[in-house]
Amino acid sequence: MPKNIFQRPQPIKRSSNVPRHGAPLPMSRLEARRVAQPKTDKETPPLPALETLLGKTPQS
Repeated sequence: MPKNIFQRPQPIKRSSNVPRHGAPLPMSRLEARRVAQPKTDKETPPLPALETLLGKTPQS
């Protein structure tokens, strides 16, 4: 066995946790953090009033 630790074969850890055919691969933590960020109020315009959307006049 070589003395250089980087040339040594690493032990193989066998487990039954393998992706199946056609199953999506799990996202990495960095990708999950990017996807989970919600939009701020500055990026989304405010919604118009409900009466404007429905075309009704406000009754008082």
